[in-house]
Amino acid sequence: MTLMFDSSLITYAVSLHFGREVNEIIYSAMKKIAEQTGNSFMLENKVPPHITIGAFHAAKEDERKLLGLVEDFTRGQQAGSVQFCEVGNFNNKVLFLRPEKNNFLTKINAELHNLLLPIFSKAENGYYLPDIWFPHTTLATGLNPSQFEKTLQIAGEITLPLDAAIGELAVYQCSPFEELQKYILK
Repeated sequence: MTLMFDSSLITYAVSLHFGREVNEIIYSAMKKIAEQTGNSFMLENKVPPHITIGAFHAAKEDERKLLGLVEDFTRGQQAGSVQFCEVGNFNNKVLFLRPEKNNFLTKINAELHNLLLPIFSKAENGYYLPDIWFPHTTLATGLNPSQFEKTLQIAGEITLPLDAAIGELAVYQCSPFEELQKYILK
């Protein structure tokens, strides 16, 4: 039996945000990629540098409930940090920075899913589920082969390893992309 996607559901993403200095480094690379390749998807859609820790489907009328649960969840979470260790890609179409999957990331991802999955369904083919999640920070997406080569050069200018403090968590509506709420981690 194949489950059909309910098109009335909205995809919501929960993401971590970096401190100002690292945010500027990543945003600068995203901007340079857009300028040199013409691929400006990340900038046009106002997608900030982030690590997505979960994606869930919910009906619009359940949005307030989802935001309330994430707000309660955030109150129990400590700020953390990650170390970006390499540049990676998905099928030469998405270029990203890969952080080490440390205890902070593993714990916050698992706890978010433990809280939300009993109520909301997984989104994005389950790519953010704790057992298969691959944390990353996208620099560019939807790349063609010539754009990909240029983005590799630009990403190579980022000095790695790069330590990043994480002090915020945000909830986004996807397609169209819109920040709904941002929370400060303790």
